[in-house]
Amino acid sequence: MDIKEVIKDNPNINITVNASDLLAFGESIATQTAQSVIQNTDEKVYTRNEVIQKFDICSATLWRWDKLNLINSKKIGNRRFYSESEIKRLTTQKGGLV
Repeated sequence: MDIKEVIKDNPNINITVNASDLLAFGESIATQTAQSVIQNTDEKVYTRNEVIQKFDICSATLWRWDKLNLINSKKIGNRRFYSESEIKRLTTQKGGLV
């Protein structure tokens, strides 16, 4: 049974959790929030890992592109997402960015 189920079944319970369970719970909440936001957009969005794989770059390169405003991203919680239009724009410009 995960933390979410325990809370749902016993809303007034006091519980002690270890750090890894708390982290997993927080990440699941962030993922659910991101998915909810993503579903409300008409355009497909990509995660950092998908962009890294698509352009065959390292995470430092994508970070640099973000810092130099060469790619626009949306931050949801502590995660970044990239729109399909940004990916298409970069696909035509990739040679000058890498």
